[in-house]
Amino acid sequence: MLVLAGAGSGKTRVLVHRIAWLLSVENNSPYSIMAVTFTNKAAAEMRHRIGQLMGTSQGGMWVGTFHGLAHRLLRAHHMDANLPQDFQILDSEDQMRLLKRLIKAMNLDEKQWPPRQAMWYINSQKDEGLRPHHIQSYGNPVEQTWQKVYQAYQEACDRAGLVDFAELLLRAHELWLNKPHILQHYRERFTNILVDEFQDTNNIQYAWFVCWRAIPVK
Repeated sequence: MLVLAGAGSGKTRVLVHRIAWLLSVENNSPYSIMAVTFTNKAAAEMRHRIGQLMGTSQGGMWVGTFHGLAHRLLRAHHMDANLPQDFQILDSEDQMRLLKRLIKAMNLDEKQWPPRQAMWYINSQKDEGLRPHHIQSYGNPVEQTWQKVYQAYQEACDRAGLVDFAELLLRAHELWLNKPHILQHYRERFTNILVDEFQDTNNIQYAWFVCWRAIPVK
């Protein structure tokens, strides 16, 4: 079901009532429901509204942002995702500091290769689901340099057990692609998936659901 309507028209309210219907009328288990939002505030509001409608909190349901749910997934399956158990989340300021150090270590002129632009480039590639080896530079020296910065950055993150926000989504998607038994587990568990503001999903977020529903798992 896709709900198309203008801002402030009550799309989130429709999703909340849909969840209440699934629980109270169709007798679905909260364990079978995942609701995805774009902000922590929206996720908290959705939980609150569902609790009000149902008269009690619904344990077992996953309600959160794309990043929050990816974080939860990777914590649960860190070994399968090739991450240390205590991996740390890298915020944008830490990401900028790391890139600044790497650009200097690569003997690149920071004015010509600004860390902020490097961060934008890396995050954009990850949002498209691309690793450095996926990128086609077509002999373009600028693209090749950014590709090398991305490669050096990702290697540094992997060595230190660091995961940036874009990496959360990409790593979760790769987990499902590389570990079909894990994908199958969640496909069987979450038979009801609801996404608020679906029209705002980027490529890697959309790929989550394509992967979830389309990949045959043996």
